[in-house]
Amino acid sequence: MFDLPELRRHIPLAVALGVDSIGTGISGPLLLLFLTRVADIPLQQAGLTLSATFAVALVVPALVGQIVPRLGGRNILIAAQVLQAVGLGGLLIARDLPAVAACTLVAAIGQRAFWSSVFSVIADASDSGPAEDKDRWFAFTNMVQATGYALGALTAGALLLIPGDLPYLLAIGTNAVCFVVSAVLLLGDRSARRTGAADAAAPVRAHRIPTLPYLGLIGVGALFAFCSTILGSGLGVYVVDGLAAPAAVVGPLLAINTILNALGQAFAVRLTRRRSRVTVMVIAGIIWSVWGVCTAALGLAPASLIIPGLALSVLVYSVAELLHGPRSLAYAADAAPPGQRSTYLSWFQYSFALANIAAPGVFAATFGVDPGLPWIVTSVVALVACLGLVLVARVLPREAARP
Repeated sequence: MFDLPELRRHIPLAVALGVDSIGTGISGPLLLLFLTRVADIPLQQAGLTLSATFAVALVVPALVGQIVPRLGGRNILIAAQVLQAVGLGGLLIARDLPAVAACTLVAAIGQRAFWSSVFSVIADASDSGPAEDKDRWFAFTNMVQATGYALGALTAGALLLIPGDLPYLLAIGTNAVCFVVSAVLLLGDRSARRTGAADAAAPVRAHRIPTLPYLGLIGVGALFAFCSTILGSGLGVYVVDGLAAPAAVVGPLLAINTILNALGQAFAVRLTRRRSRVTVMVIAGIIWSVWGVCTAALGLAPASLIIPGLALSVLVYSVAELLHGPRSLAYAADAAPPGQRSTYLSWFQYSFALANIAAPGVFAATFGVDPGLPWIVTSVVALVACLGLVLVARVLPREAARP
């Protein structure tokens, strides 16, 4: 069932990504509560502070894209972990708004630098094996990160059983320690000498901005990423306010999605190994499109079918995620020009950043019109993404779309 890549030289990298995700899973759900309950920042100010720091950090992928060929993806990844550790560590002692804002900005910059360099590091690790290992590597690391985040989220839930401020302090402190441990593990990764090797092996004239076809791929990637983000953004509101279903079902539904992502990506790659990456991504988009229509139709279903329908909806949604995730990252890596993979993958981070910004706002705006409208919009976005991918694939290297 699990078609894993060659890992012998990269155990520290795999463990480092798992440790990072565990820490993020612990503190991520509790960060806003930490700011309001421990740092005593009013909710509106806390939310605005987080949004502002995340917005400022959007410049990071472009900056990382310029320096990663010279410094190496692994070194930037280590620096990113240190920045996140410093930012979260500072939150343990920061109690006024300027200090909190400074700490969250440092952590946000580190987080964006992490995502701007980790794809390059994973792609470099995949170079030590056969060509088909690239898809397996992205599937495997997605599984590791999903599993780690799930374990962290469960730990966060357990911490909340402790009264007072201690759960939030433990969550933030534990995540800071996890970032430090992750950085140390990355220092010991045997792939260190290979990081950036693919870029160094084929020196060409560097582009400060990706070529137009690759920018098109980033735009298409943002549409697909919107589809993969919308469930987490809106499921809770849809269940409670749109379907009048019990709020208690939201956690188990999201857990189904997390578990399937943690366990199923390598199997999905193996199952579709004879299909081109573009074909598999288009199939995922079509599944998302059908999923959106069916999810919107739950508003017309009898009450007895709501919860079974939601469970089926999440299963279908997860299948699309399993098909799309590793294939899209592998395609983005191989579609980059020779010698510029690390730079282009840093820019590819914008597809996720834009989706994360757009999904909550689009959901809120359309849900106010009709509870089923966000899912219809998602269906349309998925179909546009499929069409866009087919068009962009024509002007990108054909070998990047190989099975």
